[in-house]
Amino acid sequence: MTLLDPFSAILTGAIAGPILVVLYFLKLRRRRLRVASTLLWQRAVQDLQVNEPFRWLRPSLLLFLQLLALALLAIAIGRPAIPGGLSTSGRVILLIDRSLSMNARDGDGGTTRFDDAIRIAGETLDELDRGASVSIITYAARPEVALASTTDLNAARRALTRLAPTDQPDDLAAALDLVGALTSTGGDESMSPEPASVILLSDGNAELKDYALAGAALTFRRVGPEETSIHDNLGITAVSVASDFNDPTLTRLFLRLQNTLDREVAATVVLTGPSDEIGRRAVRIPASDGSTPGGASLTFELDRGLTGLVSANIDRKDRLAADNTASVIITPAEKPRVLLVTPSEGDGDTSWVLGDFLDEMEFESLTRRSESTLADLLESGEIVGYDLAVFDRVDVPAGLPVPTMSFGASIPGYRVEHEENTTDRFTAWKRTHPIMRGLVLDGVRIARPAWFVPQDGAPPADELASGRLGPIILLLSEGRWRRLAVAFEPASSNWPLLDISYLLFLVQAVEFFTFETGSLADSLATTSRPATIEAPPGEGQLVLEGPVQISVRVPGNTPPGQPVRVSLGIPERAGVYTDTRGRPILAVNTASSRESALTTRDTVNIAGRSVATGSMGEGFREIWHRFVLMAAAVLTAEWLLFARRMKA
Repeated sequence: MTLLDPFSAILTGAIAGPILVVLYFLKLRRRRLRVASTLLWQRAVQDLQVNEPFRWLRPSLLLFLQLLALALLAIAIGRPAIPGGLSTSGRVILLIDRSLSMNARDGDGGTTRFDDAIRIAGETLDELDRGASVSIITYAARPEVALASTTDLNAARRALTRLAPTDQPDDLAAALDLVGALTSTGGDESMSPEPASVILLSDGNAELKDYALAGAALTFRRVGPEETSIHDNLGITAVSVASDFNDPTLTRLFLRLQNTLDREVAATVVLTGPSDEIGRRAVRIPASDGSTPGGASLTFELDRGLTGLVSANIDRKDRLAADNTASVIITPAEKPRVLLVTPSEGDGDTSWVLGDFLDEMEFESLTRRSESTLADLLESGEIVGYDLAVFDRVDVPAGLPVPTMSFGASIPGYRVEHEENTTDRFTAWKRTHPIMRGLVLDGVRIARPAWFVPQDGAPPADELASGRLGPIILLLSEGRWRRLAVAFEPASSNWPLLDISYLLFLVQAVEFFTFETGSLADSLATTSRPATIEAPPGEGQLVLEGPVQISVRVPGNTPPGQPVRVSLGIPERAGVYTDTRGRPILAVNTASSRESALTTRDTVNIAGRSVATGSMGEGFREIWHRFVLMAAAVLTAEWLLFARRMKA
């Protein structure tokens, strides 16, 4: 214990103590009277003895009790305080964790950690003195002020009933920054210099690091089980969907599963489509080693053409339900926008060999441009609006920001060589590659042979087909963009005329490059980052129904018919969100390994100090009212003792 104002205590004791003692030295002056007997004056004799001045004080229980009461009152005036605990007066801030792990049902009677946090917050309000100022701040991915500073404790209780947990990860650092901003005096000397009391209600499952908090004293009250990293919970901590690199028409769903138990767990993952179950897989997830949860990966291959909502669910009950399901929305493939680049001069009668075949294919658009306009396309950035660029006897420039197909032209890192007065044919090709699948090339004859020769620094390439003189068809990656190149001109061969495999080659190549899976990223979101979707123009207020309702304003200043990208913020709850017609629009997953671990801790590090649950990181709690009550009790005992002596 310490005194926040020791000078006042010393001054009070120095003045009141001697005055009390002097009162015991004082003597009453009485008149002399003659009486027949002193038998009835024994009390008077005792009174005279007490009031004789300058005599040694005799032991007196009354004097001791009076001095004790005086000492207690003097200490109370000095504002005694103890480290830690809760300040029941002044300013109190309730900082409540709403993150995913607070949904774990491991409380008494099956309550969640968040339920226990709200209960403790209510009990804390009951402890506060009348006139205390209270604020409520909640936090998950972002902190929010749920209740501004008020002395109305009933309003604070009503605010607690309106709070709900989220499926977001926590950001304790951002929450403490907000607390620091609210408690800072900003140089205003009229504000109380005493630190506010911040009560952190959390399971302690925050990122392990040192946090900063200025202008406030922190009390940490852990909710949930005692500190441990072993919990009965399996969760899906990562989900992604992507087309196979070698076969874009094949879609794979990837899952990462986590086990926080200290034993291996066998579980079944059920995959459901838009209407019914489409598969299930058994998986064994290794045990946690005490510091790191066990993990396992799982992959589902989805049927070609499958679209709509696809969900994976762990068929097992545990402490946390939100991370047992992961969903994705697979959208139909979109028709590509294709750019065809042809020579500026000398086109002759061979343009049909490629252009007419492309015309027969169902594209969103097919734009023809000459080689001379290619520089303008690059400079204006217009070329990024195409899904595929096809080069007919035009060399592919390096660094082109779009996938390409080329015929009879060089590509970055590889030069085309020709040989006259001879013929060539396909000697080998990769029949299992998606582009070459089903092709019969034995009867193709090339009148003007051509092949690729690598240059210095050429990127590695996959040789899809070769001839007598070298590689004829190459597939390579230049950065994130893939290049498919045919060394010879189709018009110099019988491939377009005699074999259906030429058209099949074009179709499979276009599908390989443009089979649309990019939109999957728009419909797959998590509770840890902002989600965006495409909304129709002129929609006004967009409302999505799901675990919670999401409402966002759609800007109206967009070109007619052009979709608008809108941000929905960070979703609070995981699940599937639909539009007003019930169509799935957005799939939100938890995907947080730390939150799914459900770890509880008894300490949090604040400014280099470890604050244990139930204690404060800094500051003191005043207990002067206790000393006042003790002084009152001593004075009551002194009065009762004096009254008893008077009756004796």
